[in-house]
Amino acid sequence: SAATLEWHPSRQLGTGTYGSVFRGELTDGSLVAVKSIDLGALVGRPECLKDGGFEEEVQMLSKFRHPNLVTLLGWGQHGLSCYLVYEFLAGGDVFQRLRKSRLPPGKSKTSPRSGGCPFMWHERLSVCLDAAMGLSHMHNSKPKAFHRDIKSANVLLDRHGTAKMADFGLSCTSGKAGDQHVTTKTVCGTPGYTCPIYQRTGRCTEGSEVHAFGMVMLEVLLGLSPSARDTNRPGGLKFPVADAILPRQPGS
Repeated sequence: SAATLEWHPSRQLGTGTYGSVFRGELTDGSLVAVKSIDLGALVGRPECLKDGGFEEEVQMLSKFRHPNLVTLLGWGQHGLSCYLVYEFLAGGDVFQRLRKSRLPPGKSKTSPRSGGCPFMWHERLSVCLDAAMGLSHMHNSKPKAFHRDIKSANVLLDRHGTAKMADFGLSCTSGKAGDQHVTTKTVCGTPGYTCPIYQRTGRCTEGSEVHAFGMVMLEVLLGLSPSARDTNRPGGLKFPVADAILPRQPGS
Protein backbone atom coordinates (compact mmCIF):
# COMPACT_ATOMS: atom_id res chain seq x y z
CA SER A 1 0.00 0.00 0.00
CA ALA A 2 2.80 2.40 0.88
CA ALA A 3 4.69 1.60 -2.33
CA THR A 4 1.66 2.51 -4.46
CA LEU A 5 0.71 5.60 -2.42
CA GLU A 6 -2.35 3.75 -1.07
CA TRP A 7 -3.34 2.59 -4.59
CA HIS A 8 -3.44 6.14 -5.93
CA PRO A 9 -5.07 6.47 -9.40
CA SER A 10 -1.93 8.18 -10.74
CA ARG A 11 -0.03 4.95 -10.09
CA GLN A 12 -2.46 2.70 -11.98
CA LEU A 13 -0.86 1.08 -15.04
CA GLY A 14 -3.87 -0.91 -16.23
CA THR A 15 -6.94 -2.85 -15.26
CA GLY A 16 -8.52 -6.14 -16.33
CA THR A 17 -11.07 -8.83 -15.44
CA TYR A 18 -9.14 -9.98 -12.38
CA GLY A 19 -7.86 -6.73 -10.91
CA SER A 20 -5.63 -3.72 -11.47
CA VAL A 21 -1.88 -3.21 -11.81
CA PHE A 22 -0.11 -0.33 -10.08
CA ARG A 23 3.41 1.09 -10.23
CA GLY A 24 5.09 0.87 -6.85
CA GLU A 25 8.28 2.37 -5.45
CA LEU A 26 10.05 0.47 -2.68
CA THR A 27 11.94 2.13 0.16
CA ASP A 28 15.26 1.63 -1.67
CA GLY A 29 13.91 3.52 -4.69
CA SER A 30 13.48 0.50 -6.97
CA LEU A 31 10.29 0.26 -9.03
CA VAL A 32 7.89 -2.69 -9.11
CA ALA A 33 4.52 -3.52 -10.66
CA VAL A 34 1.86 -4.69 -8.19
CA LYS A 35 -1.22 -6.60 -9.34
CA SER A 36 -4.09 -6.33 -6.87
CA ILE A 37 -6.82 -8.99 -7.13
CA ASP A 38 -10.10 -8.48 -5.25
CA LEU A 39 -11.47 -11.98 -4.64
CA GLY A 40 -14.75 -10.58 -3.33
CA ALA A 41 -15.52 -9.01 -6.71
CA LEU A 42 -15.12 -12.38 -8.48
CA VAL A 43 -17.71 -14.29 -6.42
CA GLY A 44 -20.67 -15.40 -8.53
CA ARG A 45 -19.10 -14.45 -11.86
CA PRO A 46 -19.00 -17.70 -13.89
CA GLU A 47 -16.55 -16.40 -16.46
CA CYS A 48 -13.92 -15.74 -13.79
CA LEU A 49 -11.34 -17.99 -12.18
CA LYS A 50 -12.13 -18.44 -8.50
CA ASP A 51 -8.90 -16.74 -7.40
CA GLY A 52 -8.30 -14.57 -10.45
CA GLY A 53 -5.41 -16.78 -11.54
CA PHE A 54 -3.43 -15.91 -8.42
CA GLU A 55 -2.32 -19.48 -7.61
CA GLU A 56 -1.44 -20.24 -11.26
CA GLU A 57 0.75 -17.14 -11.50
CA VAL A 58 2.60 -17.94 -8.27
CA GLN A 59 3.19 -21.57 -9.22
CA MET A 60 4.22 -20.87 -12.82
CA LEU A 61 6.53 -17.91 -12.19
CA SER A 62 8.09 -19.49 -9.10
CA LYS A 63 9.06 -22.44 -11.30
CA PHE A 64 10.38 -20.55 -14.33
CA ARG A 65 13.24 -18.08 -14.67
CA HIS A 66 14.08 -16.81 -18.14
CA PRO A 67 15.16 -13.42 -19.58
CA ASN A 68 11.98 -13.33 -21.71
CA LEU A 69 9.49 -14.20 -18.96
CA VAL A 70 8.46 -11.51 -16.48
CA THR A 71 10.01 -12.01 -13.04
CA LEU A 72 7.77 -12.52 -9.99
CA LEU A 73 9.43 -10.85 -7.00
CA GLY A 74 6.88 -11.72 -4.34
CA TRP A 75 3.25 -12.19 -3.39
CA GLY A 76 0.89 -11.56 -0.52
CA GLN A 77 -2.64 -12.15 0.67
CA HIS A 78 -4.74 -10.11 3.11
CA GLY A 79 -8.40 -10.91 3.68
CA LEU A 80 -10.11 -11.04 0.27
CA SER A 81 -7.22 -9.32 -1.51
CA CYS A 82 -4.28 -11.01 -3.22
CA TYR A 83 -1.16 -9.26 -4.44
CA LEU A 84 1.52 -10.18 -6.99
CA VAL A 85 4.72 -8.13 -7.15
CA TYR A 86 6.66 -8.16 -10.44
CA GLU A 87 9.68 -6.43 -11.89
CA PHE A 88 8.61 -3.08 -13.40
CA LEU A 89 8.83 -2.94 -17.20
CA ALA A 90 8.90 0.69 -18.28
CA GLY A 91 8.12 0.07 -21.97
CA GLY A 92 4.51 -0.97 -21.41
CA ASP A 93 2.90 -3.66 -23.56
CA VAL A 94 3.14 -4.35 -27.29
CA PHE A 95 -0.58 -3.65 -27.90
CA GLN A 96 -0.15 -0.08 -26.62
CA ARG A 97 3.20 0.26 -28.41
CA LEU A 98 1.50 -0.54 -31.72
CA ARG A 99 -1.27 1.92 -30.93
CA LYS A 100 1.24 4.71 -30.28
CA SER A 101 2.97 3.97 -33.57
CA ARG A 102 -0.32 4.56 -35.45
CA LEU A 103 -0.91 8.01 -33.96
CA PRO A 104 -0.81 10.84 -36.53
CA PRO A 105 1.75 13.68 -36.16
CA GLY A 106 1.22 15.82 -33.09
CA LYS A 107 -1.00 13.30 -31.31
CA SER A 108 1.64 11.54 -29.20
CA LYS A 109 1.60 12.52 -25.52
CA THR A 110 5.20 11.34 -25.04
CA SER A 111 6.71 13.12 -28.04
CA PRO A 112 4.19 15.56 -29.60
CA ARG A 113 6.77 17.21 -31.86
CA SER A 114 8.02 14.00 -33.42
CA GLY A 115 4.52 12.97 -34.45
CA GLY A 116 3.58 9.57 -33.13
CA CYS A 117 6.09 7.02 -31.89
CA PRO A 118 7.68 5.07 -34.77
CA PHE A 119 7.97 1.31 -34.21
CA MET A 120 10.80 0.29 -36.55
CA TRP A 121 10.75 -3.07 -38.35
CA HIS A 122 13.89 -4.34 -36.59
CA GLU A 123 12.30 -3.49 -33.21
CA ARG A 124 9.17 -5.43 -34.17
CA LEU A 125 11.23 -8.41 -35.29
CA SER A 126 13.21 -8.33 -32.03
CA VAL A 127 9.98 -8.27 -29.99
CA CYS A 128 8.64 -11.35 -31.82
CA LEU A 129 11.93 -13.22 -31.32
CA ASP A 130 12.08 -12.36 -27.60
CA ALA A 131 8.50 -13.48 -26.98
CA ALA A 132 9.12 -16.71 -28.92
CA MET A 133 12.16 -17.47 -26.77
CA GLY A 134 10.12 -17.10 -23.58
CA LEU A 135 7.34 -19.35 -24.88
CA SER A 136 9.85 -21.91 -26.18
CA HIS A 137 11.33 -22.15 -22.69
CA MET A 138 7.88 -23.05 -21.34
CA HIS A 139 7.04 -25.50 -24.12
CA ASN A 140 10.35 -27.34 -23.82
CA SER A 141 10.17 -27.80 -20.07
CA LYS A 142 9.25 -31.15 -18.51
CA PRO A 143 6.35 -31.28 -17.99
CA LYS A 144 5.29 -28.83 -20.71
CA ALA A 145 3.82 -25.50 -19.67
CA PHE A 146 1.17 -23.60 -21.64
CA HIS A 147 0.38 -19.89 -21.37
CA ARG A 148 -3.20 -20.09 -22.75
CA ASP A 149 -3.65 -16.33 -23.23
CA ILE A 150 -0.97 -15.27 -25.70
CA LYS A 151 -1.74 -11.79 -27.05
CA SER A 152 0.10 -8.52 -27.65
CA ALA A 153 -1.23 -7.01 -24.40
CA ASN A 154 0.57 -9.81 -22.52
CA VAL A 155 3.94 -9.09 -24.13
CA LEU A 156 5.70 -6.43 -22.02
CA LEU A 157 8.73 -4.31 -22.88
CA ASP A 158 11.54 -3.12 -20.64
CA ARG A 159 13.21 0.27 -21.12
CA HIS A 160 15.62 -1.23 -23.65
CA GLY A 161 12.84 -2.75 -25.78
CA THR A 162 13.42 -6.36 -24.64
CA ALA A 163 10.13 -8.27 -24.68
CA LYS A 164 8.90 -10.57 -21.91
CA MET A 165 5.80 -12.76 -21.70
CA ALA A 166 3.51 -11.82 -18.80
CA ASP A 167 0.12 -12.59 -17.19
CA PHE A 168 0.18 -16.30 -16.38
CA GLY A 169 -3.21 -16.40 -14.63
CA LEU A 170 -4.59 -18.89 -17.19
CA SER A 171 -1.42 -20.97 -17.54
CA CYS A 172 -1.23 -24.70 -16.90
CA THR A 173 1.20 -27.61 -17.16
CA SER A 174 0.81 -31.08 -18.62
CA GLY A 175 0.33 -33.82 -16.02
CA LYS A 176 3.44 -35.89 -16.78
CA ALA A 177 6.75 -35.25 -18.51
CA GLY A 178 5.72 -37.06 -21.71
CA ASP A 179 2.26 -35.50 -22.11
CA GLN A 180 1.90 -33.27 -25.18
CA HIS A 181 -1.39 -31.57 -24.30
CA VAL A 182 -3.74 -30.53 -21.51
CA THR A 183 -7.51 -31.06 -21.78
CA THR A 184 -9.24 -28.16 -20.04
CA LYS A 185 -12.79 -27.92 -18.71
CA THR A 186 -13.05 -24.27 -19.76
CA VAL A 187 -11.62 -22.86 -22.99
CA CYS A 188 -9.75 -19.66 -22.15
CA GLY A 189 -8.11 -16.98 -24.23
CA THR A 190 -8.94 -13.83 -26.17
CA PRO A 191 -11.11 -13.70 -29.33
CA GLY A 192 -9.03 -13.35 -32.49
CA TYR A 193 -5.99 -15.01 -30.93
CA THR A 194 -7.42 -18.31 -29.63
CA CYS A 195 -6.80 -21.39 -31.77
CA PRO A 196 -10.10 -22.67 -33.30
CA ILE A 197 -9.06 -26.31 -32.79
CA TYR A 198 -8.45 -25.62 -29.09
CA GLN A 199 -11.84 -23.86 -28.91
CA ARG A 200 -13.53 -26.89 -30.46
CA THR A 201 -11.75 -29.67 -28.55
CA GLY A 202 -10.59 -28.09 -25.28
CA ARG A 203 -7.14 -29.61 -25.90
CA CYS A 204 -4.36 -27.09 -25.30
CA THR A 205 -1.20 -28.07 -27.21
CA GLU A 206 2.00 -26.45 -28.38
CA GLY A 207 0.20 -26.07 -31.72
CA SER A 208 -2.63 -24.04 -30.17
CA GLU A 209 -0.04 -21.81 -28.52
CA VAL A 210 1.76 -21.37 -31.86
CA HIS A 211 -1.54 -20.33 -33.49
CA ALA A 212 -2.06 -17.59 -30.88
CA PHE A 213 1.55 -16.45 -31.23
CA GLY A 214 1.14 -16.43 -35.03
CA MET A 215 -1.74 -13.99 -34.61
CA VAL A 216 0.53 -11.78 -32.48
CA MET A 217 3.15 -11.87 -35.25
CA LEU A 218 0.56 -10.87 -37.87
CA GLU A 219 -0.62 -8.08 -35.57
CA VAL A 220 2.93 -6.77 -35.18
CA LEU A 221 3.69 -7.05 -38.91
CA LEU A 222 0.42 -5.54 -40.18
CA GLY A 223 -0.28 -3.07 -37.38
CA LEU A 224 -3.84 -4.47 -37.21
CA SER A 225 -5.60 -6.07 -34.23
CA PRO A 226 -6.80 -9.70 -34.39
CA SER A 227 -10.09 -8.55 -32.81
CA ALA A 228 -11.79 -5.28 -31.92
CA ARG A 229 -15.21 -4.14 -30.74
CA ASP A 230 -17.82 -3.48 -33.45
CA THR A 231 -21.47 -3.21 -32.36
CA ASN A 232 -22.62 -3.53 -35.99
CA ARG A 233 -21.31 -7.11 -36.32
CA PRO A 234 -22.68 -10.37 -34.88
CA GLY A 235 -21.16 -10.94 -31.45
CA GLY A 236 -20.07 -7.30 -31.27
CA LEU A 237 -16.59 -8.02 -32.66
CA LYS A 238 -14.67 -7.48 -35.87
CA PHE A 239 -11.46 -9.27 -36.89
CA PRO A 240 -9.17 -6.80 -38.74
CA VAL A 241 -6.27 -9.23 -39.33
CA ALA A 242 -8.56 -11.89 -40.83
CA ASP A 243 -10.35 -9.25 -42.89
CA ALA A 244 -7.02 -8.05 -44.29
CA ILE A 245 -5.44 -11.40 -45.22
CA LEU A 246 -8.67 -13.36 -45.99
CA PRO A 247 -7.17 -16.71 -44.93
CA ARG A 248 -10.01 -18.78 -46.45
CA GLN A 249 -9.73 -17.16 -49.88
CA PRO A 250 -7.68 -18.76 -52.72
CA GLY A 251 -4.27 -17.11 -53.00
CA SER A 252 -4.57 -15.32 -49.68
